[in-house]
Amino acid sequence: MQLAKSFEQAACVLVLLATQRPDMPLTADVIHDRIGGSATYMRKIIRKLVVANLVASTSGNNGGVQLARSPEAITIKDVVLAIEGPLQTFPNHGYFDQAFKDVEPVADEGTKVVNAIFSQADKLWLDFLGGQKIATLIKELLAVPQIPVLNWNNQSDDKMDELNQILTRMRADK
Repeated sequence: MQLAKSFEQAACVLVLLATQRPDMPLTADVIHDRIGGSATYMRKIIRKLVVANLVASTSGNNGGVQLARSPEAITIKDVVLAIEGPLQTFPNHGYFDQAFKDVEPVADEGTKVVNAIFSQADKLWLDFLGGQKIATLIKELLAVPQIPVLNWNNQSDDKMDELNQILTRMRADK
């Protein structure tokens, strides 16, 4: 199984929002400028995150999106389910039924056994991802004790310089 590229884009959206000043929603245009790809597709990803209650949307002149929950309350599982929908890795196209149609108990049991194996694997995978928090991902990625916050909306600033200054201060305060 391979996640769609929209999962990675959604994870980037959440990381941007987690590091955005909480009092300033981030615009879809800024998100698109930072991540790239199709602006229309990015809006669809954001919409899925809103529907999943991971992101809140505000309309108007100062509108945009922001996290609906804290990064500590958002798991990788939440993002997978928001973007991919319910997980079922075994597609069950009926090949067991076809291959063993003349030996019906074998066909029926074969399908049940394979479904059970993949259902258990799906559950284990989702349980693991349910323990992985967006906040932990950000802190480990940046090697800091807390999530840095800046204003991604202000395009005139050098964001990498600003982020590096914040990270240097945070690491020095450890």
